[in-house]
Amino acid sequence: MNHASNQIGNQGTIVVFRIQLLPPSETFIVAQAAAMRRFSPYFVGWRRMAGIELPADKSWTVDGGGLRGKLRELRFRYLGPTRDELARLRARTPRLVYAHFAPDGYAAMQLAQELGVPLVTALHGFDVTMSDAAIAATRLGREYLQGRSRLQQQGALFLTCSAYVRERGLELGYPAERTIVHSIGVDVERFKPPTFRRREEIVLFVGRLVEKKGCGNLIEAMAEVQLRHPAAELVVIGGGALRVDCEARAACRRVRCRFLGHQPTAVVREWMARAAVFCVPSAVAASGDAEGFGMVFIEAQAMGLPVVSTRSGGIPEAVKDGETGLLVTERDPRALAEAILKLMQDDALWQRYSLAGRTRVVDNFNLAQQTGRLESVFQQLLAGREALN
Repeated sequence: MNHASNQIGNQGTIVVFRIQLLPPSETFIVAQAAAMRRFSPYFVGWRRMAGIELPADKSWTVDGGGLRGKLRELRFRYLGPTRDELARLRARTPRLVYAHFAPDGYAAMQLAQELGVPLVTALHGFDVTMSDAAIAATRLGREYLQGRSRLQQQGALFLTCSAYVRERGLELGYPAERTIVHSIGVDVERFKPPTFRRREEIVLFVGRLVEKKGCGNLIEAMAEVQLRHPAAELVVIGGGALRVDCEARAACRRVRCRFLGHQPTAVVREWMARAAVFCVPSAVAASGDAEGFGMVFIEAQAMGLPVVSTRSGGIPEAVKDGETGLLVTERDPRALAEAILKLMQDDALWQRYSLAGRTRVVDNFNLAQQTGRLESVFQQLLAGREALN
């Protein structure tokens, strides 16, 4: 293999597998795929969903719609791909299957086996932090739990978004020698601090409105913040099961707040450029679901936006407490309010955290560099298999 071939996307296809293509919150999967230079990503899933649109020539789902599509999905799910489906994928010279989340890794096992390529599974958080009882609430979850040990034995490699997620994975039986930490990173050219713009008195929340993300605790904290800093406003981007509850709580506590629902990445960046503080105060949910890392914290810091959050899950690996943001105990609105006020009222501290956050992301979480490292990992894995054969 010559040097030039390492730099050009001619190493074959990476089949990027996700059961549903593709939830709106998973822009990080698309960003990583777009940053690949040595391999060509091709998205494969069981079915499409309303969310992130993928080009027809770079994606394929088993379920093409209608009753026939559903039957094809069921066949693929329980009997594996047909000869025609395998031929379709083999025409793209797949080198490996790369599944996001553990249940998807389990769902992709037979596909990788039929294609004769290794399976790499990314563990992102809920898949190793949620209790087995919570995972078993769905049929897919029950099937995954039954097949988890087979995935652990047969999977060629497991990637975790943080050391915290790796440790939780090892506790569940994922093999230490094949489980490594690799964070995806962020495009530091797209996410960068605004020039010549004065920050507004905005506290910004971006995330799903579910128990784990802690928006209710932030609303409680903002009641205190606005008493002492009346100009402050909360802006909430994201949707979810708790939106109605959060809106009711904000109204009850008379918190000045805007709920904007799901927004595209460009709109999120615009609000990150306007805000003074980024706050998603995550906490471990009753199901055990915990924040694996929090890519959105990296995006905020890349924009020069200091973070207030909690010492929960993998967040301390994403946010350097006392250097790029302030971390407090989970479910403590009073401590949260104090941290937000500290950043909103101390310009020197704000500037120091803003610069340090941007520098840390550029040095450690640059998407282009991280994707290059991932592709090197893929090449090493493939070279090792070829040597064995």
